[in-house]
Amino acid sequence: MQFKKILVPIDFSHFSKKALLEAVKLAACCRGKIYLLHVEEDIFQMTKIHKIHPPLEKVCAGLHKDFVMENKKMLGKFKNYIPQRLFGGAFIKEGHPFVEIIKFAQGHCMDVIILSSRGRSDIKHALLGSVAEKVARKALCPVLLIKDRRCKSVSF
Repeated sequence: MQFKKILVPIDFSHFSKKALLEAVKLAACCRGKIYLLHVEEDIFQMTKIHKIHPPLEKVCAGLHKDFVMENKKMLGKFKNYIPQRLFGGAFIKEGHPFVEIIKFAQGHCMDVIILSSRGRSDIKHALLGSVAEKVARKALCPVLLIKDRRCKSVSF
């Protein structure tokens, strides 16, 4: 199987950094390109507020701009882990992470999605299930989950 287009969703956690480092190894072996994607759910929710409270529109617009700038800066730091010859692009989307990851992968014909099995939101995971789990179940392309070595093994 050829993995020429590799999508790595980034949530800025050290777990997603580990997934990116594994993606770099795979891309180097396959002569592939790595595409970074950060999905910001908070922006998605915040930009809806001004429709309910129109006076907050300017405040929301300013916060939105600040979030986008900060995310671009953080994504740039992750880009530095990718050799230039392996870099395909970096993107920021707004919405629900698992939905946007799957849409991006399909829309850009990704060959594989590599992501961490853990991320920033452990409480959300306990309540709603993880983004990684949803992506693995619903994506049309292969999904490689990078596990944290600190996870406890289960004896059978």
